Amino acid sequence: MRRWVLFALLLIVTAPAFAQVQTVRDVSFAVPEGWTYQGTADGGLMLLKQEQNFWIITVHAPQPASGNSNADFKNAWRSVVLPVPDFQNSLPGYDPYSLSNRLLGYPGKYYDANSDSGHMYARLYTLETGKVVVPVLVLAPNRQVLDALNHIVEAVVGSVRVAPLKASPIRNTLTMADLAGDWHTGSTSSKTYYDRYTGAYAGSTQTFYSAGYHINGNGSYTYQLGGMLNSQIIRDQDAGVVELGGEFVTFKGGKHNQRYRFLNLQTAIDGSTVMMVLAGHEDPSKASALQEQWVREPKK
Repeated sequence: MRRWVLFALLLIVTAPAFAQVQTVRDVSFAVPEGWTYQGTADGGLMLLKQEQNFWIITVHAPQPASGNSNADFKNAWRSVVLPVPDFQNSLPGYDPYSLSNRLLGYPGKYYDANSDSGHMYARLYTLETGKVVVPVLVLAPNRQVLDALNHIVEAVVGSVRVAPLKASPIRNTLTMADLAGDWHTGSTSSKTYYDRYTGAYAGSTQTFYSAGYHINGNGSYTYQLGGMLNSQIIRDQDAGVVELGGEFVTFKGGKHNQRYRFLNLQTAIDGSTVMMVLAGHEDPSKASALQEQWVREPKK
């Protein structure tokens, strides 16, 4: 494995690949379009290079689960991260974080670390199936570079499946037929306030919403939203036409025009379809933190 990753860092890899699904033993996963791919008996490696920046994702063969997810994570770090040059002293001193459901696949853990010299950045995911743990390692020059394409990294991690399940390709194009159906999205947050002088509790506000879109095959749609903004009830509804143009999806309604940047279309582990979008005015390099997840339930 150490030699394998070193080859990638030296860019001794195969030619760029189309979006596809690869399989290593009982594990399958999606390879993003335009990334190079190299497989071995123990896993698969994906690489994208842009000028001086690079992103490497390695999906590894399953490891037995012990029932202790934190211990399984640290064992995976020892076997996957420590052998990489410049990461010999990187073992986390704290318990890893739990994965967000935004990754669409198995539950698990993740943690980040700088290399010993500070010239590389690593993030390890351990995907838990109950019986085995699948390690997925991401390498980049630094956190900022990793975050710039983290929406692609998360799509790869979310695509990983252990047999008898099978991974699906990551879709980077969108048609009106893909949009037809009922979609829901939402968000929640809260703020707590304290007196700056006494430290006493001074109240809190709640912000959350749930939105639903019914999109017809001809592009017409209806929309409803409900929730709270700073603890005040909000409701909204609209109807209009969806337009596709380049990388953007625009909802032209009677009251609002809403434009989103389409990121990708994925299949979640429960069979639902998940579309990742970013508000049209946002910087694509910030998609990691600001992307929205729209879900269409599987057909019954």
